Amino acid sequence: MSNRLARPVHWTDNPAMKVYRDYDQAELDRQYDQTTLVADPSVYHARKRRESERVRAAFDCRLGVPYGPSPDEWLDIFPAAEPGAPVLVLVHGGAWKGGSARDNQFPAEALVPRGAAFVAVNFSLVPAATLAEQVRQNRAAVAWVHQHAREFGADPERIHLAGVSSGGHVGGMLAVTDWQRDWGLPADTLKGAVLVSGMYDLEPVRLTWRNRYLDLTPETAAALSPIHAIRPGGIPLVLAYGEDELAEFKRQTGEMADAWRAAGNPCELLVLAGTDHYAGNFALSDPDGPLLAAVFRQMGLQAG
Repeated sequence: MSNRLARPVHWTDNPAMKVYRDYDQAELDRQYDQTTLVADPSVYHARKRRESERVRAAFDCRLGVPYGPSPDEWLDIFPAAEPGAPVLVLVHGGAWKGGSARDNQFPAEALVPRGAAFVAVNFSLVPAATLAEQVRQNRAAVAWVHQHAREFGADPERIHLAGVSSGGHVGGMLAVTDWQRDWGLPADTLKGAVLVSGMYDLEPVRLTWRNRYLDLTPETAAALSPIHAIRPGGIPLVLAYGEDELAEFKRQTGEMADAWRAAGNPCELLVLAGTDHYAGNFALSDPDGPLLAAVFRQMGLQAG
């Protein structure tokens, strides 16, 4: 039986009962199933693989560079042409249980010619690893980039982050990390982050079919929700979602933006016109789109 059809642990025999806000079980499940937005999601996955393969062939790159002890902990690095460049570290999406760095290299094509380095992070997937371990690995990847940035033309004081979908959630956890206390790094290790269609409060996610593989408890859902860990002095955020995104993804992004600003932190909120959840993956590489323009502004790069 697929996860989508399996009953959540809190299942009720009353299908009309509200399980979160004004959603009954069926509607809440649908709100966290972005496959309802497109006829064939595999088309988007194939495009990511195809474009990444093309970019690998066109640009200097260092593939499979280890940053941790497990076989899943590696980086695909696209060095900067000149030393002292900013670097964008990408956390890929895939519902926490799919995808790889190798299929998410295509943003390098937009960034490297503008004077940046680009790093795609690979990490262990759920359920083989816990979500907490996935977050830890991505934090370790950022720590590795800070330590080794100069080896690929990047400035360790100019590290920026991007994350899409589940990578937006993990990126949110990196954005609220206390780098000084927990990793012995400068408090401002990250200089900014761009997060697209993320989930920043995992409680509603815990109540959906997704928890069959996430295995969240109320306690772990709260601990892994970046919206609950915001504090003053946060980095500049760009938060974005597609105009054609599901309502819960829009709400989550809007509430994260409100909470970030309420703590006195800078945040830009973007609505990507004519874009659904899957098309949002390519906003980071669209030379004419507002998201890439926001990335360039945040990183101090010329747009073109």
